[in-house]
Amino acid sequence: MNSYSNFLLLTSYKNTMRIVILTYESLFSNLMTERLLCEFTPHSPPDSGGVVGIVRSDCLIHGKSLPAGLLYLLKRTGLRFVGRKALELFQSRATAIVFRLIGRQPKINSLRMMRQLYNVPIIGSKNVNSPATLAQIKAWQPDLVLSVYLNQLIKRDLINLPTQGTLNIHPALLPRHRGLFPYFWVIANGEQETGVTVHWVDEKFDTGQLLLQEKIAVTPEDTIISLSHKSAVVGAEMLVKAVNLIADGHPPRLTQDHAQASYHSWPRPPDQQRFRQQGGRYGTVFELWRYM
Repeated sequence: MNSYSNFLLLTSYKNTMRIVILTYESLFSNLMTERLLCEFTPHSPPDSGGVVGIVRSDCLIHGKSLPAGLLYLLKRTGLRFVGRKALELFQSRATAIVFRLIGRQPKINSLRMMRQLYNVPIIGSKNVNSPATLAQIKAWQPDLVLSVYLNQLIKRDLINLPTQGTLNIHPALLPRHRGLFPYFWVIANGEQETGVTVHWVDEKFDTGQLLLQEKIAVTPEDTIISLSHKSAVVGAEMLVKAVNLIADGHPPRLTQDHAQASYHSWPRPPDQQRFRQQGGRYGTVFELWRYM
C-alpha cells in the first residue's frame, strides 16, 4: 500500500473514530470538552463518528450524597476552603444563567449548551462503573474513552470497553502530584514549573503509562485560577493531539517512574497555611469572570 493510500485510511479512521467523554462539569473541564467537540464534531448520522456521547459525573464525592460530601470536605479542609470552592461553582453556574437571559455568548459553554450546539447526547451518572452507565457507554460503541477531570475512579470493565483504550488528562507532570488539586500543591511547594499529562488509564488514580506531557512555567503572579486556565488551554490541544496519535497508530506508552511519585488529597488547614506563607493566592471572582 502506498503512502497516499495510508493517508486516506488514516483520515477516514479519524473521521469515524467514536469518542466518549467522561467528565465532572467545571469551567475548565468544559473548556477542554468543547475543544474536543469542535475538533471531533459528531457526524451525520450522529452515530457515525466523532464525540458520540458524554457522561457527566453527578456526585461531588463518589459514594456520598451532596450533604455528606460537603460535610466531608468541611471536616477535612475547613470552612474557608469549602467557601472558596462553593463561590467558584456558584459563580460559574450563575454566570451561565445570566448570559443565557441577556443573550450573551460565554467564552466557555456549559454542558447543557454544548448538547444543543453540537447535538451530542449527555447523561448524568453518580457511578460511571454502574451497570446502567456501562450499558449506555457500550451502546455508543466507543473506540476511545477520554476522562476529562472526572472525579471518580474508572474500573476495569470500563477501561477495557473501548477498542483503542481509555485516556485521562491530569494537570501536573506525573508521576509528581498525583491525586487532587495539583495547582494548590505546586504553589504551596514554591515550584517554578508544572504541566499537563495525558496518560492511559489503569485501575489506580494517575498511575497509568504516559502518552503526552507538556511543561508550564509557574510565575509569581500565578494563582490557582490562572494555573487552572493555563493547564486547560494546554490540555485541550494535547487531547486533540492524543486522539490523532491514536488514529495514526502506535501511540506512546511510557512507564511512569513510581519512585518519583507524590500523591495528594484535599488540603488540610495546615497545608493551606503553608500555601499562604508561600504567597499563594486562589484568585479573585473578577479573574474567574475574565475567563468566562
